Amino acid sequence: MKARDFMAAAVAAVMTASVLSLPSLGRMDGLGIDSLHWLRHTFSGSQYKAEKSPTVVLAIDEETFQRRPFKNLPKIMWSKQLAGILDSILAGQAKVIGFDLIFPTSVEGLLPNFERELRLSLFKAARKNQIVLGKVQHSAKPVSPHPGQSLIVRDEKNIRSVNAFEDIDGIIRRLPLTFKAENQDKSIRTESSIALELASRAEDKPWKVKGDGSILFGDWVIPGSHTGNITLNFPAGSNAVPTYSFADLSACAGAGKTAYFTKHFKDKVVLLGTVLDVEDRKLTSKRFITGEEGAKTTERCQLPVMTSLHQAGIVRDAIPGVYIHAAAINNLIRQDPLTELSRAENALIALVIALIAAGLTLSLAPAIAGAAVGGVLIGWTGTSIALFSSGLTASLYDPMIAAVLTFGLLLGYKFAVADKDKRYIRKVFSYYLPQTVIEQMTSDDKLPTLGGESKEVTILFSDIAKFSLLSEALSASELAAFLNEYLTEMSDIIEAGGGFIEKYVADEITAVFGAPIDDPDHALSAVSSALACRTRLNEMPGAFGLPAGATLTARTGINSGDMLVGNIGSYRRFTYAAMGDAANLGSRLEGANKYFGSMMMVGERTRELCGDRAIFRKIDKILVVNRETPVQVFEPLGLPGDVDDNALRLKQTYEAALEVYRARNFERAAGLFGALSSEDPVSAVFETRCREYQAAPPPDDWDGSFVLAGK
Repeated sequence: MKARDFMAAAVAAVMTASVLSLPSLGRMDGLGIDSLHWLRHTFSGSQYKAEKSPTVVLAIDEETFQRRPFKNLPKIMWSKQLAGILDSILAGQAKVIGFDLIFPTSVEGLLPNFERELRLSLFKAARKNQIVLGKVQHSAKPVSPHPGQSLIVRDEKNIRSVNAFEDIDGIIRRLPLTFKAENQDKSIRTESSIALELASRAEDKPWKVKGDGSILFGDWVIPGSHTGNITLNFPAGSNAVPTYSFADLSACAGAGKTAYFTKHFKDKVVLLGTVLDVEDRKLTSKRFITGEEGAKTTERCQLPVMTSLHQAGIVRDAIPGVYIHAAAINNLIRQDPLTELSRAENALIALVIALIAAGLTLSLAPAIAGAAVGGVLIGWTGTSIALFSSGLTASLYDPMIAAVLTFGLLLGYKFAVADKDKRYIRKVFSYYLPQTVIEQMTSDDKLPTLGGESKEVTILFSDIAKFSLLSEALSASELAAFLNEYLTEMSDIIEAGGGFIEKYVADEITAVFGAPIDDPDHALSAVSSALACRTRLNEMPGAFGLPAGATLTARTGINSGDMLVGNIGSYRRFTYAAMGDAANLGSRLEGANKYFGSMMMVGERTRELCGDRAIFRKIDKILVVNRETPVQVFEPLGLPGDVDDNALRLKQTYEAALEVYRARNFERAAGLFGALSSEDPVSAVFETRCREYQAAPPPDDWDGSFVLAGK
């Protein structure tokens, strides 16, 4: 790339990465967290088994409202049943119970001692630090438990905030760990959230705020806590946290089944909350990995599941708020909350990937560059999933968007600026130079110059037999149309075989194999292309405006050898060509066909390079004009498997006759050639020549070669 292109790539990458790092575009970070939850679950499955959850949920669910004694009874009057459940759970050795549910009113004023059992349960639990009630902080007055309950649990000692705050897009991804609260003397204290408090008591680990604002939980610094929040690492599905129906546990406690409570609640953090279809449901970063609710339940104690309440197949993207606190508690106990990279770190990643996309876009063709950029983005997605599985959250979409925007910007730049000159070169030279030479020019940003190199290649000459007679019968416009159609048909075959069309001279085609593209099998490629051209012409009777049933024939000469190949010509006008003695011989071989009645002739070096990968027959040794040394020439019959038995028989008989001819036994040779002359024009020529030598024998020093009288 030019320095200009490097600058364009850097500007595009920096610009896109900088724009995406703006705080106003932070929604993409949140969407990335949500998507990574889904991707991790899709590719890795669930991280933990539900029964291993440190937290369980005591759910006031739809079933509870349908069961007696709760049906048509206000929640404020469920105190006796709640007391029985709390006592049974604590007797079952639960570590601590938290209320994600507030009872701000009481019936004690109307029904004295109605809540006696509940208050006694709360008192006993508070004395052992095993109960935490919830409150909701507001800018004005918080929503708190009834003063009677607050007094029993010793007020702020056992009451904590259950607030959860949404991101700008309405999604809950983080949960506060601390709040500022006012003491009775109007001083301000830092108070833990209900999740931090419950985790601290369950693990018996104190917490404190460090000087930099981060929170120390025991000897572990909670990741991201310098912001006062924990980034929630949600499990997948609707049954990741074991959930027990309030109604079933009430009946279980009434039946005195203490073993059930020990089995399911021992050493657990218990959260009391509502799990209803519509009430207190929140959108979280778990919204893509929720599951069908009610499809699987925990082991029941006393009452069967009310299946009539469950609608199969319904999956909601919102979850009950109690599970948000459950996730936070589990994250703290397991020490696996998410750690978010800073905006600067995400911007750096986006910049690196944008720079990679920029380099690919400017270095490769658009389609290949697009595929390569796509591969980079797939790689980044895999990296993001791996990081997320280890607890590290990087912005998923910012690098992707940066790469795509950079790709689009630089495609426009390439089209408008970088590739403008290359397109001009391709357009101007496409009719005169081989595509490989053009690609070399555009990649090197250099125009073609005079010069060449010596290398062994194969050259092919072909022209139409009896073209003069054919052209005399056509008008100029008809002749042009005829030639265009014929040359296109033959050129397509030659180029498909790896040949480069050097030039056209009227009906003659000159093609080079082995340059400018290296081809170690250039000789075989040339012979195969010539055979394919012959086959194609035989398949086209009546084509090119010929009379019905008439076929066009072409004479071909092929020779291999060292030639000068490159840009040959004047300093103002040149062409890509192959030159040299071997090239001249190839041209002579094309003309030599007229002397033998053959249609295709190759030189000895071509025959040698092809080996047994093509079948040839010897034709003769000839001495062409302007050469002093005779050359052995051959006729290609076809590729192995394509030559029929009759042709192989003719080849064997002809070559045997040729040996007799070279031994100067012209009478016998004439008979042998004569037996073949009806089916082989070359044999007919040799029969005539043998008769002539019988009448006027060649000189005594004759070496068996035939001297061509012309080109």
